[in-house]
Amino acid sequence: MGDSGYPGLDGFLGTRAPLILDVLCLAMLVVLAVLGGSIYQVKRHRRYKLHKSIQITLAVFLLLVVTIFEVDIRLHGWQERAAGKLGADVPSRVFLAMYVHLVFAVTTVVLWVATIVLALRRFPKPLLPGPHSRMHTCLAWLSTIGMALTTVSGWTFYIVAFVL
Repeated sequence: MGDSGYPGLDGFLGTRAPLILDVLCLAMLVVLAVLGGSIYQVKRHRRYKLHKSIQITLAVFLLLVVTIFEVDIRLHGWQERAAGKLGADVPSRVFLAMYVHLVFAVTTVVLWVATIVLALRRFPKPLLPGPHSRMHTCLAWLSTIGMALTTVSGWTFYIVAFVL
């Protein structure tokens, strides 16, 4: 148990959230910045290989962080912390925020995986624009918007569950 009496390690942002959620909330700032930088590199400077490397690295990083998050949540739960008091019930607004977040998160994972897998299969080597470029651009923008909405809805869940 953390110093707060809740199961798991306490976070560092001064809320009831566990450590992994504090890390994940800040990591999403980095992910969005790196994602924006990757898009800039491919659009402005045509650095296709760099863009590919960044996208694959981000995907692996997020897979690792989300896996750690899932393990921590399965081991220590989150509902007692979200309830704000040991033995209390979690407010319904917390579940609503979580479900909205999950819709964006799951949709974004599917889109991003499709974007990466199709790009790996359909772009020529060496990397150059080709027949798949138009579809890739559409999927990539949908994935990027999804990542932004996943981040905002995740932060909303964090605030509703662990701050209010």
